[in-house]
Amino acid sequence: MLSALRRVPMHMPGHKRDLAEFPWLSVPCGAWDVTEIAGFDDLYAPNGVLGDLLGRVAALWGSRRAFLSVNGSTGALFAALSLFKDRGVLAARNCHRSVFAAAQQLGIRTEYLMPDVAEGQGIFGSVSAAETAKRLDETGCGAVVITSPTYEGVLSDIASVACEAHARGAVLIVDCAHGAHLGLSDAFPDGGVREGADIVVSSLHKTLPALTQTAVLHVCSERVCADDAAAAIAAFCTSSPSYVLMASVEGTVGYLEEKAAEKERELVGMLSSFRAKTAGLKHLKVFDGERDKCASIFKTDISKIYIDCKNCDLSGYELKRRLLDEAGIELESASLRGAIAYATVADKAEDLDLLARALERIDIECGEGEKREMSVPVPGEKTMEMRAAAGMPWRKVSFADAVGCVAAEGMWVYPPGVPVLLPGERVTAEAAEFLAAAEREGAEVSSGRGAARGSVRVIA
Repeated sequence: MLSALRRVPMHMPGHKRDLAEFPWLSVPCGAWDVTEIAGFDDLYAPNGVLGDLLGRVAALWGSRRAFLSVNGSTGALFAALSLFKDRGVLAARNCHRSVFAAAQQLGIRTEYLMPDVAEGQGIFGSVSAAETAKRLDETGCGAVVITSPTYEGVLSDIASVACEAHARGAVLIVDCAHGAHLGLSDAFPDGGVREGADIVVSSLHKTLPALTQTAVLHVCSERVCADDAAAAIAAFCTSSPSYVLMASVEGTVGYLEEKAAEKERELVGMLSSFRAKTAGLKHLKVFDGERDKCASIFKTDISKIYIDCKNCDLSGYELKRRLLDEAGIELESASLRGAIAYATVADKAEDLDLLARALERIDIECGEGEKREMSVPVPGEKTMEMRAAAGMPWRKVSFADAVGCVAAEGMWVYPPGVPVLLPGERVTAEAAEFLAAAEREGAEVSSGRGAARGSVRVIA
């Protein structure tokens, strides 16, 4: 483990283990490990220091009311979806597995919304407001949930999507788990809180200097009862919240109140320099949503560095391994077609320079290759609700033998954890081959039962 800590961390958590810049993270955990004693408040009935902290969080991002989750964004998403479990949920199909796990466990009728595919990029683009309206008219769902930004940094037009949802009596939930840094200054776009979303869920630890497992549920509009949200958070998060985690949030909030604008402007400058240095790569390609415009991408979060391998003889997994072995750089994730690095306010210019030089060297050494599949294949048809499918008799078959069958379980590559299969979906040849190819590359292909090892449960 110690050797891993010496790597250059181009991945979450957002503090990048920089204890000099974020000294509150170096306080021994035992010193903060208390409970609801005098002076330390109660997270689920806050009227003291935690109440003050939650008020500061709401003011910082501009929400009506903020709730802290120490069960990460997963706990917050379970809470958010539980508020609308009787109304049906229209979920973008590229949402994180936690969204679908919540819908399955809560027995929510779930309909799917397919984002556009970004032309030539091999990733999902933005969720279309027009498609949202169309699917709401078809399904009559009372809530919409989308991911913005995506793992690759693609943002959707929240204002337009919200407008279409509200016109049809639906609320908009934005999974902004990877975008807690958005909306803090004019250096980055808003993450949805001020753009019309009704609920926004953000993981503080992913892109900001808070400890892993800290997240916020923002109630942004009067379409959501804040007291109901408070009760849901209390139900889906531990009744013994960690004061170690909450203290890290307090340190993070204080830091952001003082330095967010300055540090985010510095980060944008470093990222602009990095993209300029890597613009001339011949085989690898660093995606730049500003330079490489396409109709299916509304806007991008430039702190996500997506490196496309479609024109070289490396897969994203091979690129990730080479960067670690040859330059000591640990990326966030990889796919068959590309790899992703995360930059945060904790990064230094020399870290991004090191990544740029390593990519330049690998770009010279690699050759041209065949075009690879998109990061997540288009799923098959929905045949039944997830909860019903998961409760059916099943048999275990190989990926290849599952083609044409109905999945009895979800299946994903982690990270990022966007399901390739969902319970109740028909398994396509493309999905089966994607899972098999990812496993051949050494990726972690799994379901709720653990590692897939070449098999999937289908309805018997």
